[in-house]
Amino acid sequence: MKFPASVLALLLATTAFAQTREVGPYTVHPIMPGVLRIEDANQTNPSGIHRDAEGKTTGFNNCSDMYLIVGGDQALLIDLSNDIKWDTTAVTSLQAVVAQEIGPRKLHIAITHFHGDHTGMLPAFKDNPAVTFWIQTDEFKGREIFPADRTVPIGGDSSLDLGGGVIVDAVKIPGHTDHSTAYFLRGKNFLFSGDGLGSGNGVWIFSAEGFTKYRATVDRLIATIRTPANGIDEQQLIVFGAHYWQKRDKEKLTMQYILDMQTLIGAIKAGTAREEKVTFGPYLNTNFISGEATITWNKADAEKFKAE
Repeated sequence: MKFPASVLALLLATTAFAQTREVGPYTVHPIMPGVLRIEDANQTNPSGIHRDAEGKTTGFNNCSDMYLIVGGDQALLIDLSNDIKWDTTAVTSLQAVVAQEIGPRKLHIAITHFHGDHTGMLPAFKDNPAVTFWIQTDEFKGREIFPADRTVPIGGDSSLDLGGGVIVDAVKIPGHTDHSTAYFLRGKNFLFSGDGLGSGNGVWIFSAEGFTKYRATVDRLIATIRTPANGIDEQQLIVFGAHYWQKRDKEKLTMQYILDMQTLIGAIKAGTAREEKVTFGPYLNTNFISGEATITWNKADAEKFKAE
């Protein structure tokens, strides 16, 4: 994939693969050879809440993560992070990171859902004729922002073969949004879930209809993982959310996180879930908690669900 000379110069200035490194506003975290997490945060603007020596809040970076998967002859970038305004090198830095990792391979880009903190850096690739966008169809509101002649529509569950035995399976997981999509890296027990399952600090559900869809999503996802033909080892499964920093003190999110979501839904129905009041706008007013799982939803709609 070709990039401008300015990008190539920045590429040459970066350090070798297999080390966590900063490139412009990004921190690149290798997960395994050919799989990386790209976080839109660095030492000058770290993830999460910023506090001074006295503990006062001085800033906040709700950074978002992108995941790059490199196959034998193609590569897939999952999500496009926030629209970064706090670093003028955001576009060229992201181009450089991707170029260094994928070399001449063809690049595809997939989106977990259409929210601005997952499509923000589209300008880095939108005008590159070598880049293809792998986008959900039908209910994907906002898909017109992607170049029509280079957008490959996917419907429901689909797969993308990146070559060299590297295959990514897309699975629809509606709830957070109608079009939320997760991506399994086949044979590696990795699940890249965007905001569809939350990132350890609560999945946000914006309506009663969304909660109904999320209930079905959790059951279906567990069934998918436990279907032997899919070759997923639930004991080894790792869930990579789109806001990795929100896992807080958890070492990683695992199958237990998904199972706790299922348990939590039952606890909301029974009225036994632990509750915390929150103020994320007029609708999102309650955290419902069980085990590792949190669902941020609406108290009144939860009461209606209990009464059904």
